[in-house]
This record gives sequence, C-alpha cells and structure tokens, in this order.
Amino acid sequence: MTAKKLNHCQAYWSLHLARFDFLLHHRPGRTMGKPDTLSRRADHGNEASNNDNVVLLRPEFLAVRALEGVELTGMEQKILSNIRKGNRNGDQEEPIAKTVRELRHSANGTVHSSEWSNIDGLLRFQGKIYVPQSPDLRRQIVALCYDTHIAGYPGCWKTLELVSRNYWWPQMSRYISQYVSTCDLCLRTKPWQHSPVGELQPLSVSDAQWDTLSVDFVVKLLESSGHDAIMTVVDSVSKRVHFVLTHTTVTAEGVARLFLHHV
Repeated sequence: MTAKKLNHCQAYWSLHLARFDFLLHHRPGRTMGKPDTLSRRADHGNEASNNDNVVLLRPEFLAVRALEGVELTGMEQKILSNIRKGNRNGDQEEPIAKTVRELRHSANGTVHSSEWSNIDGLLRFQGKIYVPQSPDLRRQIVALCYDTHIAGYPGCWKTLELVSRNYWWPQMSRYISQYVSTCDLCLRTKPWQHSPVGELQPLSVSDAQWDTLSVDFVVKLLESSGHDAIMTVVDSVSKRVHFVLTHTTVTAEGVARLFLHHV
C-alpha cells in the first residue's frame, strides 16, 4: 500500500498485472475452509532448506568445447601437412617416428597401442599429434597459440595448455618457456612483476687515502712465469692502483697473503 523499491521479480509481475482491470478482496484464512487446510499440511514443511547446497555450475558444464567441430584451414592445415611430410617413410624418416614404427612391427614390440597410434598419416602420442624435430614447425605451432591477436600473448603456462591440447613433443614445456621468455614484444611492453626497488644512495666519501679499496681479478690470461691472472687493488680517493701477479686458482688465504705483502 506504500511506495517500495521492487526487485526484478516484483517489477515483472507489476508490469504483467498492469494489463488487467481487477479489484482485490481480502478473505481471512478462517473462511477459506478446505483449500486453506490443504496449504497448511504438516508434511509440506516450511521450505526453509529447499535451496541449500545447490551447485549451479557443475563440472560437466565446464568441459573444454572450444576445439570441437572446428575445421582446420589456413595455417593450421599447412602445419598438419608439414607434420605428415616430417613423418614420411624412407631414408629421411623422422627418428622417433621410425623407432615407433619398428617397435610396433617387431615380434616383441614394447610400444603400447594406447600410447602411440597413426591416424591419417599423423603419429599420435596419447591422442595428441607428435611434432617431429623441426624447429620451424614447433615455432609455428607455439606462435599460433601465443603471437596471434586471438591468443593475446597469454604467458608461459596458458600457452603450454593451449599447445598441449593437440600437440606433443619431448621437452615441450622447456621449449615454450624459452620461447615466451625471449619474446621481443613482451620484453619491451609488459611491466615487471616485482616490488618497487629502493632509491640509490650515494657512497660515503673517504677522508683519507687507502681507507676504501676495491679489489678485482683479471683471469684466464696467457700464462707467463707461472701466472695467468692479475689482482688489481684500487684506492677510491687517489685512484692509485696495485697490479699483483697471481693465478686463477688462488684461494682466499692466498689473496690475503698477496694483499699483505704488496698493498
């Protein structure tokens, strides 16, 4: 009887009932008789727990369906054609494909049919297309799942998940990780995901010479008189330097002795 803020269900019924001309007459429950009795049955319950533990998005609704019914055309079709050529028979047969074929046809073959299969000229490992040892082929496949506008440079793990839906080759995760980490566009545009670094603080200026020193080594030189390295000791104030002959395998104790005797 007063103005209220309606929810979506009330607003729907308000619009629906506005099309009719009607009058409301109140009837107390005690005058309803048998119809009211049926609505108050004890075995009906109060409906307080009707909607408990209801899962709307069940796992079967979230199955991957993106690649079902997709016709391979363009670049993808060309890649499959090149994979067939890479697995062709003859002297130039790909090593893994040749090994699998020999083991499957041997008398005591140890390759299980559930792991390896050959469908339409494509060698498959556990249902996924095996990509031969061709750097160009593997690069094209990873580029389709990473460099394209549809893929959108998704990162290492998502790219691995996209590629592994259809393809497989040994050490695939290492190859994709190296490909993603060396992407020129990502290195130039994506921000660094680390906490901000602190501001650089200037070094204090020494009051006396030979108070602050820096020590460095020049190693793997041509051997001369049994020495193949040079220890350099520089004073930070006067920039005077000592060059001490030593060798690459010098120990910490040997460095301390050289510093004591020469500096």
